[in-house]
Amino acid sequence: MFRRRWVAAAVTAALVVVSATLLTVGLVATRPSAWLVFAGVLGALLSVGILVAVAGSWASVRPEERLRRRIERLEATVQDTRVKASRHEWTQEKALERIESTSREAATGALHMAWATLREAPPVDAAQAAGAAPRVLFVTSNGGGMGHIARCAAVLRHAGSTLDGRILTLSTAASTVAAAGYDVAYLPSHTTAGVSQDRWRRQFTRRLLDEVAAYRPESVVFDGTWVYPSLTDVADLVGLPLVWLRRGLWREGTDLTQVKSWRDHVTSVIVPGDIAETRETAPEVFQDATWVDPVSLAPAWLMPREKALASLGLDPERRYALVQLSGGNGDGSATAAAVEAVRGAGDIVPVVVRSPLLSSAVAHDAATIDARFPLVDLAGAWEFTVTGAGYNSVHENLHTGTPGVYLPSAVTLRDDQEKRAQAVAGAGLGITAEDVDGIAGAVADLTAGRGIDEVRAAMRESLSAQGAPSAAEAIVLSTRRWLAAH
Repeated sequence: MFRRRWVAAAVTAALVVVSATLLTVGLVATRPSAWLVFAGVLGALLSVGILVAVAGSWASVRPEERLRRRIERLEATVQDTRVKASRHEWTQEKALERIESTSREAATGALHMAWATLREAPPVDAAQAAGAAPRVLFVTSNGGGMGHIARCAAVLRHAGSTLDGRILTLSTAASTVAAAGYDVAYLPSHTTAGVSQDRWRRQFTRRLLDEVAAYRPESVVFDGTWVYPSLTDVADLVGLPLVWLRRGLWREGTDLTQVKSWRDHVTSVIVPGDIAETRETAPEVFQDATWVDPVSLAPAWLMPREKALASLGLDPERRYALVQLSGGNGDGSATAAAVEAVRGAGDIVPVVVRSPLLSSAVAHDAATIDARFPLVDLAGAWEFTVTGAGYNSVHENLHTGTPGVYLPSAVTLRDDQEKRAQAVAGAGLGITAEDVDGIAGAVADLTAGRGIDEVRAAMRESLSAQGAPSAAEAIVLSTRRWLAAH
């Protein structure tokens, strides 16, 4: 750009000199020449034109040049500012990291010191003496029924001297389980408490810390389908293994994020077996765990029929069927349909558990009993049951040899009750009702001829083992391995 401008200026200067020379010669020569004068004038005009063009170019270029230089200076300033800002942000981030690290180390150190002090303190009772069973804090979520808390109670019931435990639950059935002699503490879920999730999470974390400090467990066991971050955080802070007691048979399409990355959340996973799913038949993502036989509250020895009926205040001369539809089937219509179906099956009396939700019409047509836990202890009183196809209902029947009509719930989030009910029916261990309208037909199929006797015979041949003792042993083994490694 600049070289072209100087060339144009040089050419113009040379043209001016030549034009002036021609004009001078043409005018002052002894013999004036019109052609020389014309050439001189033409050269002068061309010089003037070139000068005007160059001057215009310079005039237009200078503002552009100034603008370009200003832009370059502005860009340099912006870049310098960005560098300084980035350096400042980086310094702030590092400072925040140091603050967070220091705070976490301080909190962890304080919790570990408190935990060490508690563990070194003398035992407060004989149960804490040397050689006592390991203490386990069971924590459960709040599902559609009593599944989670009942499974933890089952492990405790069949654990014997393998472990000792306390249950912290979000289930509203806490008082029912506590009345049966279990050590149970209740914390309302955020929906029951009517608080935000953030506020509830803080409350839950504080409660976990209080429970750990007061109960002094050697491990924490969680029964639910989603491990709460507070559980992982508290277990990490106090230095305890966290075991996930995770029921299988999840619905297709369920979020498997934590199932796939369970090592980021818990120490180990224990899966109770299912009539519809074993380790070999489960999806591959579920196989990476310790599997045990199905777990239920069913007692090792079943109470005789006469004693069970006497305990319930029922006439031993009559035959009875338990109707217990909840955990997704408890809107009342299914119970009413089941009571009517049992009534139409002959001389069998339907029995429902007394509840505030039970309508007076249903109560009038059926015998009612007070709620008790665990009701499976009285399984010998029933000819059969009409229940949902939840994990506990099905496996309690399988463990006690009680025939059942199963109405699977379609509203449970993760439990594939339809698949479980189909597996029971396919093995000849019960009858499935596809919906409320199908209950009458299912009851009729079971009670027709020798239907009940045939199902009982099939159940005796395929009686499944009780997995609760193995689950307790797996919890203790996982705890010992973790403690040995840490």
